[in-house]
Amino acid sequence: MSILKALSLLLTIALSSSLLATQCEHPRVFIFTDINIDQGDPDDRQSLIHLLWYADELQIEGIVPDRWSAQGLEACNLVIDAYAKDYATLKAADYPTPESLRKRVAVDKPDAMEMFQQAASDDSSPLYVLVWGNMDVFKDALLQQPDLAKNIRLITIGTGLMLEDNIPHMPASWEKSPPCQQLNWNGKGRNIVYEDEQFNDMWWLEINWTYEGMFSGEEPKEMFEALSAYGALGQHMQEVVKNQEWARYFRVGDTPSVLYVIDATHNLDDPTQSSWAGKFVKPLPETRPNYYTDFSGSVAWDYADPCTTWANHREVRDVAASTLEKERPDMYQALLDKLDEIYGK
Repeated sequence: MSILKALSLLLTIALSSSLLATQCEHPRVFIFTDINIDQGDPDDRQSLIHLLWYADELQIEGIVPDRWSAQGLEACNLVIDAYAKDYATLKAADYPTPESLRKRVAVDKPDAMEMFQQAASDDSSPLYVLVWGNMDVFKDALLQQPDLAKNIRLITIGTGLMLEDNIPHMPASWEKSPPCQQLNWNGKGRNIVYEDEQFNDMWWLEINWTYEGMFSGEEPKEMFEALSAYGALGQHMQEVVKNQEWARYFRVGDTPSVLYVIDATHNLDDPTQSSWAGKFVKPLPETRPNYYTDFSGSVAWDYADPCTTWANHREVRDVAASTLEKERPDMYQALLDKLDEIYGK
């Protein structure tokens, strides 16, 4: 009997250790970004800085700067240059080397396709695919190997519908649609994936308007100034907006995709729980069982056909953004506490 008890105890310890190891694994992330130098919104450059501050808590599988013609690769390397200056002073042991990060940045589209498909072929843990721009390159990579959809968790920013107030600010070359059908700033390529039935079961968190909670009030300006005290990356946070006075605050509009993954206070399997990224809803459980998007609260909203409730879209935006605003103070403080620790403040 004592031998059986001993074997049972050893088995329990082994199972517990295995579970602990699984829980401690860093989430794998793969980023598609329209980062560039002075040819658009600089928030992707800020978001990449933020990502690297959390690189000890993530396994970065790849970064695709899909605007190669607008110096996207150069913009990534400038952020990694700043990271390299800080690397020796970082107090945590799990940060990747600058050299390993550079190898994970795709130099062109064929490199991006190969890098993504290799990372997504690993089914040992979900690959969180974070899209910080339009979905064109991701869409092409996915359509080449549709079976990879089962291994990924897709998080996109601003890919659904555009706010009516923003339509007049669209570039003249963009195709125009009726307000309740106009794709958002990052919508290019989105509908090809959304309307393809073979991806109906794909896990997808579409943060359409909630991310606007990153921009409101004076706090993002105060945070922007506070972050400048943290090494070369903090200084680079200031440098990337030197030519865009309107963006001189902690803008990071794409960062909610990262916030969802790094917030340890919620269940990664359930976006309907509040997290640093906000709160979301599963609107179409029968036809899209793994699709999540902005929370509308008590405001009437037809997720299947938004045109029927479009008069309420600004209210829905406000509710959605407020779910992130509510979490923002804790997220800010957690970042500052982390930076104090890793920079030895």
